[in-house]
Amino acid sequence: MVWCKPPAHFGRSPNRYVLRHDTELWRVHRRPHGAWQFKGEPADVLWGGARFDATDADKYPYLYAGLSPAAALGETLLRDVAPNGSGDRVILNKEAAGRAISMVTLTRDLNLVSLIDAESLGVIGQDRWLVDCSGHDYAFTRDWAHWVRRQAPWSHGFIWDSKRMPGEFAIVVFGDRLARDFGDGYEQSLPGEVTGVQRNLGDRAGADWASEQLRRYGAIVSRPGWLQVLRGGRA
Repeated sequence: MVWCKPPAHFGRSPNRYVLRHDTELWRVHRRPHGAWQFKGEPADVLWGGARFDATDADKYPYLYAGLSPAAALGETLLRDVAPNGSGDRVILNKEAAGRAISMVTLTRDLNLVSLIDAESLGVIGQDRWLVDCSGHDYAFTRDWAHWVRRQAPWSHGFIWDSKRMPGEFAIVVFGDRLARDFGDGYEQSLPGEVTGVQRNLGDRAGADWASEQLRRYGAIVSRPGWLQVLRGGRA
């Protein structure tokens, strides 16, 4: 683990990953918020917040998404979910209630800082700690995120291998960089939301759909109103 301050003197550029237009992004978001609605409120510098949030030290609108349903569901709903006696992880419906999952399609290429492998992490002086550490270190990963943004003024966000779904990719996108390059209407014009691919995770149909996406990873979303005991792969 590289638990240290970012380099004071840095002469390289982070690796670039181009996320092409027509790429499908999956987003778990609060209802009735839109699928492409950015969070504008900075996280506290020290407390709470997520891995690469803005803070008062570097303010920017930000949005997290996955390149697959499993990545989006896992990164949002599988935090701190321990396996039961059968080795399965059960996401209680109360954790999914009030949320939806939507798919949006990019209409422009995005330039992202790659954090997906040892080379990309090593070139910025980091290792898997940056993308794998637990929440108690997020104050430090946010500080690193602000530093990486300064080293890559061309970047629209980051991409990394999901902590909870290894082999699947998660991204964070920075609204200030989109506004700079694509105009202030980026929330409306950058993506095209795919109609019909939005599910309410708090109802029975949505919970069943999410469970099908997660079952091969040993996880399910419980149906509303059920006392959850996972037996033989069924709730």
